[in-house]
Amino acid sequence: MPNFTDLIAGPAALIAHIAASYSCGHCNSETEARSDPHGNPHLVIHHDDGCPVLEGTLSSLPDTLRAARNTP
Repeated sequence: MPNFTDLIAGPAALIAHIAASYSCGHCNSETEARSDPHGNPHLVIHHDDGCPVLEGTLSSLPDTLRAARNTP
């Protein structure tokens, strides 16, 4: 069973926008924004069990780009 999430690092405003806008096209994933020990913001995407993105069969890049497309 897969046990990873996708991590995205970048400017705080972009991470917040993607966290609010991200939607996996293959499951009902939940997202959370957090900072690492160095203060860098990250987006953590928790895909459902069996999601092809979680299993590594498909990339999360299209969903991520779609979420980031209309950044304020």
